[in-house]
Amino acid sequence: MFALIDGHCANGTMECAFALLETIDKMKVHPDGVTYNTLMQGCSREGKVEEARQLMEEMKRRGIKPIHISFNTLISGYSKRGDLKDAFKVHNEMLSIGFNPRVLTYNALIQGVRKNQEGDLAEELLKEMASRGIRPNDNTYYSLIEGIGNVDEFLRKGDS
Repeated sequence: MFALIDGHCANGTMECAFALLETIDKMKVHPDGVTYNTLMQGCSREGKVEEARQLMEEMKRRGIKPIHISFNTLISGYSKRGDLKDAFKVHNEMLSIGFNPRVLTYNALIQGVRKNQEGDLAEELLKEMASRGIRPNDNTYYSLIEGIGNVDEFLRKGDS
C-alpha cells in the first residue's frame, strides 16, 4: 500500500493517496511515519501546506514523532508561498523539541526570505548556520545569489 501512496504523491494525485490512506485505516492498518511524511511532501508540492500541517498533527495524535523531514517539509512549503511567519514558527517548534536544523532547513528558510526580499534576514540565517557549524551548500549559495540578483554584490557582501 505504501508504494501506491508514494506513487500517487509523486504524480500529484493526492486525492487517490488520501483515499488509500483511508482504506488502510479502515483495515485497521495504521500508517507509519514514512507514510505520513510521504503524504506531507505530496501536499507541500501541491501547495497544500495546511493539509501537510494537519497530517503532522495527526501523526502526533497517533504517537508518531515527527522527524527532520517532517519539519523541513512544512518549512519548505511555507517558504515557497512566502509565509515566513509560519515557516519560522515551525523552525522554532523544531528547535524547542531538541531538533537541530540542517542545511536543508536553512535552505528552505532562505528560499522564503528570498521570496520576501528580506536580505538582512538571509544574512542572519547565514550567521546562525555558522554558529551552529552548518556549512552552506551549493543550493544555499544559489538561493542567496539569486536573491541578491548580482554575483558581484554577493561577493562584496561576503567580504564584509
